[in-house]
Amino acid sequence: MSAVTRALARQAEGLTAAGGAIWQLRDELRPHRARLGLAFAASLAYTALQMLEPWPLKVVLDNVIGGRPMGPWLQRLGLAGTDGRTLVAVCAAAIVVTALARGLLYQAESLQAARVGQAVVAHMRLRVFDHLLRLPMAYHIRAATGDLLTRLTSDMMLLRELLVGALSDLLSEGIVLIGFLVVMFVLDWRLALAATAMTPLLFGLLSVFSTRIRAAAQKQRRKEGQLASQMHEVLSGIHVVQMFTGEDAALARLDKTNRQSVESGLVSARLEAKLNRAVETTLAVAMATTVGYGALRVQAGALTPGELVVFASYLRSFYKPLKRIARIAERSSKAATCVDRITELLDVTSDVPDGHVEVDRLRGDIAFEGVGHAYTAGTPVLRAVDRTVRAGQTVALVGLSGAGKSTLLGLIPRLYDPTVGRLVIDGRDARDYTLASLRGQIAVVPQDGVLFAGTVQDNIAYGRPDASFAEIVAAAEAACIHGFISGLPDGYRTPVGERGLTLSGGQRQRIAIARALVRNAPIVLLDEPTTGLDAESEAAVLTAIDRLLVGRTALVIAHRLSTVQAADAIWVMEDGRIAASGTHDELLAGNARYRGLYALQSRATAGRPAGAHAAAAPGDDLRLEVAR
Repeated sequence: MSAVTRALARQAEGLTAAGGAIWQLRDELRPHRARLGLAFAASLAYTALQMLEPWPLKVVLDNVIGGRPMGPWLQRLGLAGTDGRTLVAVCAAAIVVTALARGLLYQAESLQAARVGQAVVAHMRLRVFDHLLRLPMAYHIRAATGDLLTRLTSDMMLLRELLVGALSDLLSEGIVLIGFLVVMFVLDWRLALAATAMTPLLFGLLSVFSTRIRAAAQKQRRKEGQLASQMHEVLSGIHVVQMFTGEDAALARLDKTNRQSVESGLVSARLEAKLNRAVETTLAVAMATTVGYGALRVQAGALTPGELVVFASYLRSFYKPLKRIARIAERSSKAATCVDRITELLDVTSDVPDGHVEVDRLRGDIAFEGVGHAYTAGTPVLRAVDRTVRAGQTVALVGLSGAGKSTLLGLIPRLYDPTVGRLVIDGRDARDYTLASLRGQIAVVPQDGVLFAGTVQDNIAYGRPDASFAEIVAAAEAACIHGFISGLPDGYRTPVGERGLTLSGGQRQRIAIARALVRNAPIVLLDEPTTGLDAESEAAVLTAIDRLLVGRTALVIAHRLSTVQAADAIWVMEDGRIAASGTHDELLAGNARYRGLYALQSRATAGRPAGAHAAAAPGDDLRLEVAR
């Protein structure tokens, strides 16, 4: 008995996986109680009609062919005294009408379940995507983009299959199972016991195999996530792959992961086949036992032939739901893995909590008070930064790669918070401000001028969608890009392609600057805005930057010291600290590190062809690359 109890308990906990997965989604299902109630009512009516289905056949066998007198229930239906032909016609009509009514009820129940499933999946996808958008940069740096996309797409499709298919099947088949079980015990409890004797074994099979199928499915989904990540990585860097002839290496790496995914899928398929074979065998043994025992009961006069036919029909109908539940277990083991992967994302919490102060317009005073930061404990990337930027000042950050410049910039919009000290903006700890209102006061020009699929106009207005067309044009003119945009086939409505790859680096940067201008924020952050540009593009970008910075607080990371000479202050960063600060002239006169950097870059620039980027000169690696 304990083995049976354990099997049933594990079944209740989700050994078919569907019940457990749907239980995890109970909060998502709760708003759809009305539709689920309609589906449940339709399923109840369907079950009632299904239980009536074999009774016309019993009447024909016992009362027409067998010649037995009509029972009281037939007399109450007004069929007393009817001849055999009329009774057969009535029974045939009852079979047809019952089948039609069952079809309509099944359609209603399936449609309601499908609507619930589709609505829940659509809401879940938006909910997960919204959650991902608001997780801090520290999470996205660690996470594999391809795996996240797999969870948002194919995992969601399997979740929809679980809700649309399994929810509907579990609802209808569960009611049918209970209904037939009750009627079978009412008809003949001894025969019912013989028929259901194999049920604990069936639950045990479902228990064992569903657990193994779920484990295999989890492994396969992990491999599919790795596949998606590898393909995303290669395709997003396809120009580098082709230039370095890395196609074969990329294909070999993908082939290895692909084969591992296929093998995991085959393990799952083999387990599903074994489960199906075991279930079929178990049900066949149960059917043979029941029919044999039932025949003995007919011979003994305890049952009529018609009652045995009705019981056999119920038994066949009783085992159909069990077979379908077994198939649900196979599908749902995979789908439940997807539920786990999706809820795993929703369980990730942000280590950058939202503040409580809404800010309308900042002045732009920024103070770093003993700021330190470490992405991992014990490995600080910023140490004891104590500096102030007054409203309207431009501060340039220079130093070697890994000195902590990009991390320092990331603290201002609270992509992450200091692990030591605090950042103060306009006299208040930045953590007090709500993330939305704080970031609404900051404009960013990234290193690679990130653009999004859409038109040029969409990209310029990205940070302020309500900007008028006149404001967009004015920003483009100030960013020295209006003439180029006007010459495009559809002007400002020209699509830029994915990530803006149809444009040059300088064009993307100037559109990014126009985007910052339209935002009209009091604080501007520029992360190496002239990296990789030729002399002509750099000159245009610098002109645009000069216009952008007027009247704004700005922090600029630059690897070319010539681009920051006009800054109000320059911070020289080394090993997470500000080793020196001052104007360009002050640092040239009093700081050996800055003077050495400037001299090296001056010699390197002097040795290059005008307007071009020749090979780096010795020591040119001292130019600051982005510290990620």
